[in-house]
Amino acid sequence: MKMKKRHQQKLVLLSILLFFIWNVPFISIFDGASHFFGFPVFFIFIFISWSLSIVVAYLILKRYYE
Repeated sequence: MKMKKRHQQKLVLLSILLFFIWNVPFISIFDGASHFFGFPVFFIFIFISWSLSIVVAYLILKRYYE
């Protein structure tokens, strides 16, 4: 089965977005001494963005296999 062009485009867009938000200039915004519930904000940002990217990729691929 071949993936539809729009699903491919969504996955490429997701990877480009992740590239930019995990790049040094954007990550340096969260790099500091601030903490949220005892965890550094940097780690919370990385974990939440990583988790959301997995969920979005799952939703895109779920529609592909329907």
